[in-house]
Amino acid sequence: METLFIFIAKSSGLLAMFYCAYYFLLRKETFFNSNRWFLLSGLVTSLVLPFLIYTKIVWIEPAPIQNAVSGSLINYSKGYISPAIENPSFDINWNYVLLAIYTIGFLALLAKFAIDFYSLNSVLKGKKVQQQADFKFVDINENIAPFSYFDYIVYNSSMYTAAELENIIEHEKVHSDQNHTVDVLVARVFCVLFWFNPIIWLYKKAILQNLEFIADNEAAKKISDKKAYQYTLLKITTHESCVAITNHFYQSLIKKRIVMLNKNQSKKRNYWKYYAVIPALVAFVLLFQIKTIAQEKERKENQEHVEKTDQIYVLKFQKNTTDQELKQIAEKLKKEHNIDMEVSDVKRNSKNELTAIKVDIQKGTGEAQTIQIE
Repeated sequence: METLFIFIAKSSGLLAMFYCAYYFLLRKETFFNSNRWFLLSGLVTSLVLPFLIYTKIVWIEPAPIQNAVSGSLINYSKGYISPAIENPSFDINWNYVLLAIYTIGFLALLAKFAIDFYSLNSVLKGKKVQQQADFKFVDINENIAPFSYFDYIVYNSSMYTAAELENIIEHEKVHSDQNHTVDVLVARVFCVLFWFNPIIWLYKKAILQNLEFIADNEAAKKISDKKAYQYTLLKITTHESCVAITNHFYQSLIKKRIVMLNKNQSKKRNYWKYYAVIPALVAFVLLFQIKTIAQEKERKENQEHVEKTDQIYVLKFQKNTTDQELKQIAEKLKKEHNIDMEVSDVKRNSKNELTAIKVDIQKGTGEAQTIQIE
């Protein structure tokens, strides 16, 4: 779950980075086609880059081996420890709560996506299609704004004059010819996946608006009367009904489209603005996409020496161990391992079986260990 949240945070940060670069540097430039690919590359980067992690291995010196024998204090007690009784408590797992909220939003938008496809199919179903070159023209009776969907161009010819219809068709041909429907669908998919992120909705709006700038710019090159084209834009604003997953002629912010139509071409030296995002991407990779792993170098000491210095001594006392056997154990430890063992507080029952014993152990000048069984 933590990995998912980290991915979402990284992806959202990258989206915000590209959107800010577009909004503050590129939004007012007339490099519409370049802006299109810049915005699409931002979506791809935000999805792919968080998965690309560079692993950096740092070699460190191995920890020194302790030559002294280490032990632990073991206390044996004859008795019982009552298990702790915990009061039952209700804890909310917020990870599952957030996942549930995300799933609800995701399913709701996915259903909306499916409904939009159904609406589009309802508009096209049973209509007469006129094939001309690479385009399929569909003349409908519904009072909706003209739109294009891949190679389909849909309009209601009864609502416009011949000149207005020509302007509309030239505009929609640009959308169809440059496959702008792909951009619209990709933006919608990202909105479904990252619906909780407000940046993605602004990002989608920027993509759709820039597509209209492209279509307006290309259509205006083929139309002799640009003023008439702008009047057509204003007329279409009266048709509020449109199909959501298509490139429709009516878009909000008509004023901005008219301003961009009359704007002088941006100077080529302003292309440097596209590269402004590169330092930010490099910083992102250096800060978040490099994983450092520390590994110890191989030890130079002989393995046999390591085995000799890292020893564990096990003392076994049974209930029928005699005082003589305890003495022999102490002598053997002293002789073979230079370990001093002193036995005290020995208690036996009526059957001469050990019931309690205390053993003090010390190796050389090292720390003393105590084992006590009662």
